[in-house]
Amino acid sequence: MKALLKSILSGTLLSYLRSCIFHHVKPIGGIKVIYQHCLMLKELGYPVYPLLMGQYEGNFFGFEVETKNYQDMKNSISKQDVIVAAEFEPYDGLQFNEPLKIMFVQNWWGVDNRRKLEDRNKSYIEMGYDHVITCSDYCSQYVNKKMNIPVHTITNGIDLSLFTLKSSEREKNTVLAMSRKNPKDLARIIELTKNTNYSIKIVDGLSQSELIKEYHSADIFLALGYPEGFSLPPLEAMACGCVVIGFTGGAASEFMINGETALVSPDGDCERVADDLHRLYENEDLKEKLRRNGYEKASQYSLDAMKKQLSKFYKEIVG
Repeated sequence: MKALLKSILSGTLLSYLRSCIFHHVKPIGGIKVIYQHCLMLKELGYPVYPLLMGQYEGNFFGFEVETKNYQDMKNSISKQDVIVAAEFEPYDGLQFNEPLKIMFVQNWWGVDNRRKLEDRNKSYIEMGYDHVITCSDYCSQYVNKKMNIPVHTITNGIDLSLFTLKSSEREKNTVLAMSRKNPKDLARIIELTKNTNYSIKIVDGLSQSELIKEYHSADIFLALGYPEGFSLPPLEAMACGCVVIGFTGGAASEFMINGETALVSPDGDCERVADDLHRLYENEDLKEKLRRNGYEKASQYSLDAMKKQLSKFYKEIVG
């Protein structure tokens, strides 16, 4: 409704209506991971549903997972059920008294920034959650240090049957970047490299298959997201053979290891990224070393490994 009113006031109503008709929401980042958890838990034999807390109809992300609406379910959820809430809406799960409650932290930034001021000195357990899981060791360490509570890591994985090497499709000196996070940094990097032989392509809002095609054709991938609780795109790019350079946002340092699997700059240091692009242009051996090592590192992050961690955790708490 706010977006509709804003479009009326700004004189862009027609553009807004067109975007509503023609734009198809695609799952990315944390939302994608939540749906992956649901699919895996169903495969493991658990009845599981994404619980839509807002005014949504159906499964608008395209996954083959049945959804349920909070308004329809709020009076029928019992102590036999399990509620999983995410750190970006930490009070959603606390609306339920009886069920087992799990906090799923997908970005360390939200641990403090998404809680009310009066709750900043409380742990998630003290707030009312029974267990805490995260998507990376970095997030687990952050939560444990802040709250001194047990935390279980269920590391994000990628589909290695889809994110694969296709060297024949790669175009030398092409750079792939996403504009969704820190677009000002991207603009600065483009400015710093405008007189080079690199060709920078900016994408966003692509389907998974469309994005994989872009990974396969790119030589280098710019990781621009920060803060990050894991960061799937640079890992996916590595698995497709891209050389990854840029920012880790904290958690991507798990697989973006400077000088070994990637070239890493301090978050926001665009000049350093531009310098690293220059280094790669002059040092083909370094570029190919990073490509090989990055691919090998990404190969460790399979969906099967993710599913095993998920299975182990839920067997321990609900059987």
